[in-house]
Amino acid sequence: METARQKYFLQTYLAHEIPMLFVGPTGTGKSVINKSFLVKLPKDQYIPNCIDFSARTSSVQTQEIVMAKLDRRRKGVFGPPVGKKCIVYVDDLNMPAKEIYGAQPPIELLRQWIDHH
Repeated sequence: METARQKYFLQTYLAHEIPMLFVGPTGTGKSVINKSFLVKLPKDQYIPNCIDFSARTSSVQTQEIVMAKLDRRRKGVFGPPVGKKCIVYVDDLNMPAKEIYGAQPPIELLRQWIDHH
């Protein structure tokens, strides 16, 4: 039942281009369901980009992983190839270590990116 529910939300939110966050207990299959959904997407329409956060993930690494799948359109403007949409999937979002001031730069970068669409 949970698998069907999660796939429904993935399909619905993807169709409306709404960012998603799945939370739940460890070991319930969230990552497996999400990754299998991304693999089955049409390759001519979507470019999946999977990021696995760890305690040592930095904001620079996060930016490089995201930018690796994007094309440069003009100075300072990047995007997926024309006619495609890039989907960024982040696993273990809570993993990056906190700085001395309590911030988690990789998460801050993702939040800023989502805020600016």
